[in-house]
Formats: sequence, C-alpha cells, structure tokens
Amino acid sequence: MLLLALAGGCGLPQEPTPPPTPPPAPKPSGPIEVTLQGFRLPNADALLKAGEEAVATAIEQQRVARSGDGSVRCWFAKAEAEQGEYYVPVESKLWCGPVQVPGTGPAPDWIPIPVLTKGDRVELEAPKVPAPGQATTPGTEIVRPDGTSRKPHAQSERNAGPGYLAVLPDNGKRSNVELGLNDATAVYLRDDFAAVEGKGWGMPGSFPLPDNGGVLHPERGQRLWVLRLRVDRKRLDEELTSAPWVNGSAPVPGIALDLPGGWRDLPKAQLPDNGSIFVVFTLPEQGGGAPPKLVLNSNVQSLLEQAVELPSGKPAYDLPAVLRRKLGTVKSPSATQSLSFKLVGVSGTANLGVSGVRLGWQRPVRQAESGKLGLIAPTGMNKALLEVQLQVTGTDLPEELAGYLTADRIALKLPGGGKAKLVGKRFDGGLFPTAVVFEVPAELTSAQVTIDAGSVTLPALGKLELAPTGAPIDLRLEP
Repeated sequence: MLLLALAGGCGLPQEPTPPPTPPPAPKPSGPIEVTLQGFRLPNADALLKAGEEAVATAIEQQRVARSGDGSVRCWFAKAEAEQGEYYVPVESKLWCGPVQVPGTGPAPDWIPIPVLTKGDRVELEAPKVPAPGQATTPGTEIVRPDGTSRKPHAQSERNAGPGYLAVLPDNGKRSNVELGLNDATAVYLRDDFAAVEGKGWGMPGSFPLPDNGGVLHPERGQRLWVLRLRVDRKRLDEELTSAPWVNGSAPVPGIALDLPGGWRDLPKAQLPDNGSIFVVFTLPEQGGGAPPKLVLNSNVQSLLEQAVELPSGKPAYDLPAVLRRKLGTVKSPSATQSLSFKLVGVSGTANLGVSGVRLGWQRPVRQAESGKLGLIAPTGMNKALLEVQLQVTGTDLPEELAGYLTADRIALKLPGGGKAKLVGKRFDGGLFPTAVVFEVPAELTSAQVTIDAGSVTLPALGKLELAPTGAPIDLRLEP
C-alpha cells in the first residue's frame, strides 16, 4: 500500500518538503580550537613556537630572508573540512613566513613544516626550505589559535631583511627617475650565448613591487639595491640549440650576483629569454667588504665566467678583449662571389654568399671524433673567433658530403694582406660547409671572404677544382 502525505486536506500527492539549509557556521571572532584529522590539538601554540625556532636557523643562514612586517611566524592552513563555531580543521603542516626565497617574484613566500601524528603524540619534521627560485605558498587562509587569520598573499607593506633577493619583471612603464634609479650603461657583459646590459641602478629607500605587490622597504640596518637589466639569452642560432652536442645539450647561460654575504644564482626560470628584469637585493647598511659583482657564465665544456663590479661596470679580472666590445647584430653582406668548379666530365659556375657573421670568444664546430658540436676558443685574450655562415648556389653542383674538405678552400683576408687561420667548421650533407670559423685579432673591424683557388679530392667523385671568378665579399664588423 502506498501512503501519500496529505497537505491541507486537498487529497493531492505532494513532494516532501526538504529540510531547511542550516546557516553557515559563524567565523570565529576569538580564540579557536585547532583540529587535525578530527582530533583537537592541545599543544597548537607549542607547535607554532617550535616551528618558528626551526625556521630561524634558515633565516640566520640566509637561505631565506624576512619579508613582510619583519616578523616570521608560523600558522595553520585551513583544511577543506566543515568548520565549527569555535574549532577550525587544519592541514597536517605548518606554514611559516612571510619570507623571501632567493630569486622568486614579488609575492610573499612561506616555508612548510610537516606535522606528524604518532599515536597520541604530535611531532614536527624539519622545515622544507624551498630551493632558490622555488616559491611555496599555502592554498587556503591561514590561522592561529588566538583567532588571528590572514590571506597568504595579502601584504601591503613589505620589509626586506638580510639575504633578500627577488627577480621581478620589468614592463618598462616606470622610468628610472620615477623609481629613484641612476643610469647603468657601464654595466655590460656578453658572451656567445647571452648578454646582460645595465639599464638602471640605485639604492632607493623603498621600491614599488609589480602586480600590486605592495611597497618594499629595507629592514633597519639593511640597504636596498635595485638593478634594472636587459637580458638576452637567445644569442645562439636557433638551429644549433637542438643539434647534437658533445656535452649532451647546448650551453645554458646563467646570471649570478657575487655579494659580500655569498654567491647568489638568479634562477633561470625567472630570467626571460629576451626582456628586462629588476633584481632587488639587500646589503648591510654599514657596507664593508668587496663591492657586489654581476656575473655572467655559461654551462659549457670549460666554464667561461665574467664578472663586473657594481655599479661601476669595472671588470673584476681580465676578460677577453672581444667580449668587452659592445657589438650589435653584424649584418650579413648582400654581395656574393662568383666561382667556377671543375670535375671529371663536369664543369660549371656557382655563387658564394654569406648568410651570417658571428664575432665572439667561443664558437660551436663539428668535432672530428664524434661528429657532434663542441666549443672552441682562441689562443689568447687578445684574439677572437669569427664565424662566417655560408650559402653556395649554382646549377650542376656535384652532390656529395664534402663540406669538411671544401672548407679548406674558404679564406678570410685580413687588412694588410694576411690570411686568418681556419680553426673550425660546420657542415651537413652538402658539397660546401655551412660555416667556417677563423681566429682573428679581437679588435678586427673588417675582412674579406673568398674562395681560395685550388683543389680537393672528393671520396666518391675524385678531384674537384675551385677558383674565384668574382671579387671577394667584404665583411664590416661594428666597432
């Protein structure tokens, strides 16, 4: 038998009335009970104090820096469980901060400390101090047993303690004058893979952080330093980055600060391939010690490391002369050189062109043993390597992999009549090399590329004779 509920005697079946939705639990306005996995934490305050003592060591070692109002406190992060009127479920970890992990952006960082339950005991693991450049932040509101709560990212006034280092994007909207910065054109470093150029520097009393991150002030006893840098980490030709290398991959350029308090790498994840950044750090107000230095290095077979003092731009030690030249992009000449070739039963003409020019200290060439790319360097600090990228076009050109042979017939004429020494080459499956590398004087400003009359013996097709029939190609290198 189906029993129907009747409403008001009308005799019609009615949907059951749903129970009323209970009102949300009021937000605690005073002391609260903290619960972990459904159990009350009677020693919550003691846990927070122990966590604060544990992270104090990381701050003293400058693995992180104080940020915020200058005090570092530990908090519980709310768990996604139902909250009562006087109790708050929390995650099984403490979050201590706000701090600044070296190399991260403007947002406050936090150090997690796992909380372990062992029977009726609760213990703390060691603080999980983030690696440089790796920010960690709780995903929910954080609370303390006295009822205090806050949003992890909320911070209007920010203080920078000892060891503070932040890498911030620069959208170019604020001028040096607005930011209290000076000119920094003397700060300049480059190698064959990256370039860093100073755009501004200063020691302002405060610095506005991007993305409404608040205003940064140095702690008492600290001085704020701000570097405005233009970074270009894309100086290696794109097609070479994916080629096979002796070391397994193409060189990775890095930037660092050599500070009186220690070495600080700028995390590569925070560096643009091509763009501008602010580097904000603190130094003791009383000074002393060696001046801070900006360092450019690349992870290559033999590490090339360069450093200049800040803000003067004075080299910290002898650097290769060619890398102190502020070279822009060297334009490829539009002219070509005509040439003739002769093989048994075949003869014809072709044109030699230059598709790219690179003047530097280390250039990638094909290694004879492995066929992979490796770096070579000149024989002295007053020498340089000039890479000339080639393109040869013509009809009836022999088809044979012979670039490693015909490279010897490419010459570079120097002012005064001499010829540069060929020290390296790159080639693929064609008759001519894709690039040849010569050792030249570091101050070279012009040269000529030409076919050197002579012959080579091809493995399959025999003797190939080459001769120039047009004028050499002029190269102009910017001073």
